[in-house]
Amino acid sequence: MVNKNKISVGYITTPHPHGSMHIKTLDVIDEVDQIYLCGLENEDLESMASLSSKVVSKTTDLSEILSNKDIDALLVCVRPDICPGVLDAALDAGKGALFEKPGALTSKDLKPIAKKANELGITMGTMFQNRFGPSMQDIKRIVDGGALGNLMTVEARMVTSQVRYRDPEMWIFKKDMAGTGILGWLGCHYIDLLCHLIDSKIKTVTAIVGNRNPEKIEVEDTAGLVVKFENGVLGTINCGYHLPSSSAGYSSAAYDTFIGIRGADGYVRLEPSEGEGYSLMSISPDWESGGLRQIDFNNMPHSEAYGDVGGRNFVSDFLIAAIEKRPAKVTIDDAVHVLEVIDAAIESSSTGRTIDL
Repeated sequence: MVNKNKISVGYITTPHPHGSMHIKTLDVIDEVDQIYLCGLENEDLESMASLSSKVVSKTTDLSEILSNKDIDALLVCVRPDICPGVLDAALDAGKGALFEKPGALTSKDLKPIAKKANELGITMGTMFQNRFGPSMQDIKRIVDGGALGNLMTVEARMVTSQVRYRDPEMWIFKKDMAGTGILGWLGCHYIDLLCHLIDSKIKTVTAIVGNRNPEKIEVEDTAGLVVKFENGVLGTINCGYHLPSSSAGYSSAAYDTFIGIRGADGYVRLEPSEGEGYSLMSISPDWESGGLRQIDFNNMPHSEAYGDVGGRNFVSDFLIAAIEKRPAKVTIDDAVHVLEVIDAAIESSSTGRTIDL
């Protein structure tokens, strides 16, 4: 019987902008008792191990960590080109894994892994931790509760610092390592959030992607999508590396982000880059007494975890799910769908056609 208050986690990583963030998350989760490190592709294991006193071993041998019977679950933070192979090996070892998005270069690379995980009943989760933020959880309840009535449209914007602030030579701008650019790195979060918040998958995509930064990179730095969901809702998604005057790197980059959901009886809007909070307007009978309201979250608890308290709770929830062999809150199938949307956007832009998923 696994002690859920003393969880042993295997952390598999390659050099990655989020590598140190994830080990800090594991460090602040009380239930995590031990961390077994596995560094691939010349990962700096000594530097990584210095970030947590919970690290009990280090290896560069993937088979060593996968054969370790003391490990209850895995956290995988590796490049998209490597991720499917690592996840496949994890499934062969019978270990559940929470993996960094997008999880693969294309949806075709991840689909067989998802199918295998589902057939084996092994928990596989995707690092779309933004679902656990307080504003997103509120908005999910608002939409599900009928405050907006029959949904009409959604809108999302994920704009961040220009390529020059993000090391143009880094692997995230290499097609054979990353697959895609802004869509796979950050736009994926907002594709997932829209699907989650309105409880519907995207079924058609029309898109234009391109490169507007002067740096020569192999993947798109700008993307505009028009989408239709299975429930009939229409949407737009705008993504780009566009903001000047940003801190260098990935942990303190500038952002300009937005989500809007509009229905026959109301609308909700939020700007995550401006902090936790949202505006809600509803004329639905159970909500109209509040009229237009502004909700702000003040004096919130803070965590050093990636994604703050919501990110900590997200990873903790996955670890328990993996131990209990139940589905993760964000499954590998969710990652497959997001990749399908991104694949369709790239195809639409190159062919000038609307793509049906």
